[in-house]
Amino acid sequence: MGSGEGNPHFSVFDGVKTFPLTPEALMADINTAITNLEYARATAFLDSPSSSLSRNKSLDSSEYDARLADEAYKAGCAALAAVIATHACKYFT
Repeated sequence: MGSGEGNPHFSVFDGVKTFPLTPEALMADINTAITNLEYARATAFLDSPSSSLSRNKSLDSSEYDARLADEAYKAGCAALAAVIATHACKYFT
């Protein structure tokens, strides 16, 4: 921004109100944010039409079973990471 373009007072920390006092608390906040993002993405993926059976009709049954198991595992891990055990259990059963 040495050329005078943009807002000279912009900082990546503008949206941050406070920082946790300890590194452990900061890491916990970061972990929570990542977990929430992963859970939201997994939920959006499971709700999307692209994750339906229709897109997998061209795969043979063994490839489909492997993909379905992989998707269920990832969704279960995302639910576990978000500490939603009841949601996680339905993916692993």
